[in-house]
Amino acid sequence: MKRIFLDTNILVDFALEREHGDDAEQLLQRGLDGIISLQASYLTFANMAYIMKNKVDVYELFNDLCKFISVLPMDEKQLHTALTHRVHDFEDMLQYQCAKTANCDVIVTNNRKDFIEFSTLPIMTAEEFLKSME
Repeated sequence: MKRIFLDTNILVDFALEREHGDDAEQLLQRGLDGIISLQASYLTFANMAYIMKNKVDVYELFNDLCKFISVLPMDEKQLHTALTHRVHDFEDMLQYQCAKTANCDVIVTNNRKDFIEFSTLPIMTAEEFLKSME
């Protein structure tokens, strides 16, 4: 089963019903149905809590998401590896290190440009990934 790493923006798009929210919802449904294995980092949930403060009940949302999304650990080694790369978006480098350590097959994000400069993993939008499953 493919291990899909979800970038923060995919889950925020779903929760706040933003522009790409429908694609994110379809992706999450495939995870819920057991077709793919969904992964996200602890950092994702911290980022979401900050972004969505006072917009949704993050406790209820996170409890629901954690029923079918595996929450991956982050550690000092990942941080130190990320620090060896000078990239445009350090947070994305941290997410990448987490996905790579967890042997994820692909990173799904709606912010491809910040990952493309360094990722050896495939980077796809939710829409692109869903089309690849057809």
